[in-house]
Amino acid sequence: MVCIANVVGLLLAKFTACSGEIGVRRALGATRGDIIRQYLTETLVIGIAGALLGLVLSVGGLRIVDAYSFDAAGIARHDPWMVTLTVLIALASAVLAGLLPTWRAARQVPALQLKSQ
Repeated sequence: MVCIANVVGLLLAKFTACSGEIGVRRALGATRGDIIRQYLTETLVIGIAGALLGLVLSVGGLRIVDAYSFDAAGIARHDPWMVTLTVLIALASAVLAGLLPTWRAARQVPALQLKSQ
């Protein structure tokens, strides 16, 4: 939960920094749905990158355990179902963490953003 709260904070800061871009896109005809799709896709890509990085680190960690611990060599292995479940949880967590920042980004009023620029 701490990681998800951290990701929400980081995404809020990132999407707030892009408020001028969002205002221009909305003024040029982008709908709220377009903004939501863009930022949820970005959040999903971050989730995929995180899941892949976690998978690579876990494979590396298991290889280290296999190489240096003869007692745990037979026990330390990846279960395909657990890997699949872990990747799905990582992706779902990323999308859930991105919902609030995406919703706030899509609710911005383009006129106010353009006026402040």
